Amino acid sequence: MAEETVMVHQIGTIFLAGPPLVKAATGEEVTPEDLGGARIHAEVSGCVDHFALREKEAYDCTRNIVSTLNFQLPEEEEEDEEQTRRRKAEQEPLYNPVELLGLAPESYNHSLDVKMVVSRLTDGGRFQEFKARYGTTLTTGFAKIHGTQHPQQLQQSPPHRYKLPAEVNSNHLKAQGAMMSAVACASVPKITVVIGGCHGADSYAMCGRAFDPHFLFLWPNAKVSITAPGHAGSLLPADGEREEEEKQEQELNMRLKKESSAFYSSGRLWDDGVILPQDTRRVKEQPIATKLSRRDLGWTRMHDSGDKKC
Repeated sequence: MAEETVMVHQIGTIFLAGPPLVKAATGEEVTPEDLGGARIHAEVSGCVDHFALREKEAYDCTRNIVSTLNFQLPEEEEEDEEQTRRRKAEQEPLYNPVELLGLAPESYNHSLDVKMVVSRLTDGGRFQEFKARYGTTLTTGFAKIHGTQHPQQLQQSPPHRYKLPAEVNSNHLKAQGAMMSAVACASVPKITVVIGGCHGADSYAMCGRAFDPHFLFLWPNAKVSITAPGHAGSLLPADGEREEEEKQEQELNMRLKKESSAFYSSGRLWDDGVILPQDTRRVKEQPIATKLSRRDLGWTRMHDSGDKKC
């Protein structure tokens, strides 16, 4: 199977049975695009990883994918040390990292576009996104930091699930379990930076404290807790008196607000420290260099096992 798949709108189609067979079996008339076009597979089924409006866009996307494979091209084997140094030289981010100080969300009632953060951390602000149209609350892709290639996984905004229907919740748990399995089995160095809220089961899928990443850093505004402050009612039993429940909920919310602080967490050595947003790029360089110096990763993808190289 392909590492990544690009599909062109109104050209590529994927389906088990075409429109004529669907009409013969069910009497329903459906177009190839509605049955198995690029938009359906990029946004709904997730069968393809990249959506392209035109063929030229698909070619450009393929070139970007090849650039993230992190293996040595034949012509690169003949380079001298100076040519290799220039090719691997790091570039400054497209935007000034100091601007991250103004992007740190103070209120969690509003979401932050994490691509604004990425453009101030990666070399040249470049980011090859993976499955951009599928699961839009999660931004995943590849980027270079200080001249080396790394997979990046960022959550747009931590969703607070409260009293979801059983069917929806079961589907969510199934997908979340698959995500947690992938994170747990990934053999790459895991460096987590919490830039907002990190609550409950969502923190597991994002390689939070419970999944023991190699390094875990927090921005000063970060919140880490079993549930978000203000949602303590979901932790209380439903068989108590209403007045008593409200009192307990208020007390629990106050405790959550205090104990979810980044400084409360770091003060108990639950992570590797609180860092300033504008220092994130510089701080990430040190653990990346430490982990890569201890192990040859080849061009192993996240889903590959152990020391296996493709």
